[in-house]
Amino acid sequence: MNCESCGAPVSRMGRSGRYYCDYCSRLAVKTPLANSSDGLVLTGTLSDTPCLTCDDTQLEIGSIDTHSIEGCRKCQGVLLNQATFATLVRERRKSYVGPDQTGEFAPALDGPRDHHSRLACPKCCLSMDSFFYAGPGRVAIDSCSRCETVWLDCGEVTSLAEAPGLR
Repeated sequence: MNCESCGAPVSRMGRSGRYYCDYCSRLAVKTPLANSSDGLVLTGTLSDTPCLTCDDTQLEIGSIDTHSIEGCRKCQGVLLNQATFATLVRERRKSYVGPDQTGEFAPALDGPRDHHSRLACPKCCLSMDSFFYAGPGRVAIDSCSRCETVWLDCGEVTSLAEAPGLR
């Protein structure tokens, strides 16, 4: 994402969840990716973190709602810390007003990864734990308890927000 005023890359996100140009400090308009079911906004500024599921792809600095994340433009997976994950899910569930969605679920495809295909944590390089999320929704998430990071595949934020249960 580039600044509409000066054309410089936009990579900073203020506490309010707004993006500001690093060069001229103007407010930049954030637009979610056109095909993102989770409302993923990516700035185009690459982070030092490789994508956990795509080969030869770097994650980009971005956001979901007002929360800073690192995301992949190719697979739309998202890397965030555990506290941000908990807050994001709580806020999304609270604000969701549509019908509860259960969706199709195939444990072989949508369940936790087996020990042969577990993802490596990009911070410590050890295997991430893969398990069913303990809250509402039938989503398997990948988490590194050592680094307090969570990897979500495309659509998992929305699946958790729209799942039946207490809001």
